[in-house]
Formats: sequence, structure tokens, C-alpha cells
Amino acid sequence: MRRIVVISLILLPFFANSQKDVKEVLDKLSETVRSYKCLYFEYTMTIEDRHLNTSEMQDGKILMKGNKYRLSTKDTDIYCDGATQWQYLKEDNEVMISLPDSTSDIVTNPLGFILGDRREFKQKLKGEVVEDGFNLLEIDFYPRNIKMPYSYIRVRIDDGRHKPYSIKYAGKDGVHYTIKIKNYTPDADIPDDGEFVFDASKHPDVETVDLRE
Repeated sequence: MRRIVVISLILLPFFANSQKDVKEVLDKLSETVRSYKCLYFEYTMTIEDRHLNTSEMQDGKILMKGNKYRLSTKDTDIYCDGATQWQYLKEDNEVMISLPDSTSDIVTNPLGFILGDRREFKQKLKGEVVEDGFNLLEIDFYPRNIKMPYSYIRVRIDDGRHKPYSIKYAGKDGVHYTIKIKNYTPDADIPDDGEFVFDASKHPDVETVDLRE
């Protein structure tokens, strides 16, 4: 029994330092991203359905300015001015209006949960991995709310440059999304706030579904 206690006391500082490192890494990443006047990046998202054993890839791009963002893919445009979110489905000419939610909207706003209130997640530093020749830190986020539709979110960070490299969203329904970031461009051309608001006049006969009611 005494031996177990001694070993526990030896290991305790190690685990404490590991958790402290996680907070420091994420705080620095969040601080760096927030320091940009705006941020533009492109990404490739891989969607894996573990039940159907299928995989597909989609390309997209995101423009961020503070808590505002605009995301574009082949099928969908998403606008958020910080207070309202519009999700426009191009093929259906339909727009859904909702309130932004950084804790559950991982796919439509990949960096939202990192920049938001991380107290809603348990965080664990998995260690260092090498991908595409880059040394990356891998951190897992586990939602404290067990009703969330995902079991964990895995983030790989280029800690030397304080930038996210990839984000994996593991859905409880067996569908996993992995977003790999590329063309990461801080402080590109600073957009007008109107860039983050859906303009119905540009989409004649658009059908509107308001989910805020």
C-alpha cells in the first residue's frame, strides 16, 4: 500500500504538468487566432461512415472576423454575424435561420469550440505525432454534456506556429468528420461586416425556414 502511495506521489506532478501544458497550448492558440483582424483558410473534409464503410471528401473555405464567419462548400453557404446564422442550401434554394452554437456546430464552425468556452469539455493531451513532415500536438476534447451527438473531438496543432492543423469530429452515429486545414492566411483582405450576412435579394424566390421560433 505504501509503495502505491509513493508511486502516486511521484506521478502526480507529471499528470498535473500535462494538463497545464494543454491549457497553455490552447490558450496560446486561442490568443493568436483572436489577435488576427481576420482569418481565411481552405480545408478538405473527409466524411467516413463506419456503419456503411463509405468515405467521401468535400472542399470548403472559411472567412472569419472576430465571432463572425462565412463558410462555403459546393452545396452550402453558411453566414454568421455573431448573433444569427444562415445556412443556405444551393440546390434547394432554401435558407435555414438559427442561433449560432459553438458547442454543437463543429462542422459548420470548426474553430468555434476552441475559441469558445472550453470548460464544456474535458481535455487530454495525447502526445506528439508526425503528419506530412510536421510535428503536431494531438489533443482530445470530451464533451461534459453526454447528450452531445459526438463522443470526442481530436485536434492536431502546429504548436510552433500556433495554428490548427486538423480537427476530427467523432459522431456517436458512426459518422466521423476530419477537417484538414490548408492555405491558412491570417489578416488577409479585411472584409466588410456585410460579408457575414445572408442577402436574400441575391437569391430570388428563396424559401426561408426560421428555426429560432
